[in-house]
Amino acid sequence: GAKILDSISFVDSPGVLSGEKQRIGRSYSYTSVIEWFASRCDRILLLFDAHKLDISDEFKRTMECLKGNDDKVRVVLNKADSVNPQQLMRVYGALMWALGKVVRTPEVMR
Repeated sequence: GAKILDSISFVDSPGVLSGEKQRIGRSYSYTSVIEWFASRCDRILLLFDAHKLDISDEFKRTMECLKGNDDKVRVVLNKADSVNPQQLMRVYGALMWALGKVVRTPEVMR
């Protein structure tokens, strides 16, 4: 295997809650955990499903707590291969519009 893989670790956070599950909450501060990991990692991947772009309140809070780590954040459009090119352009535009409302920065996220 590639030597670089010996020094890479992936940490997958628990999924962001949406809908009714947000009301139940967690037994710990999710954003505090995300902030702790964000300050210690080299890269942060925000995954979005090409078929479901809604950003829940908890996801908004999660993205807001990542401020100051902007250079580490990358946006990944998951399942992009399952839509045709025209749909992909619409999904991409909708995602950038939704992110713009949350991130509130003139620079487009990568």
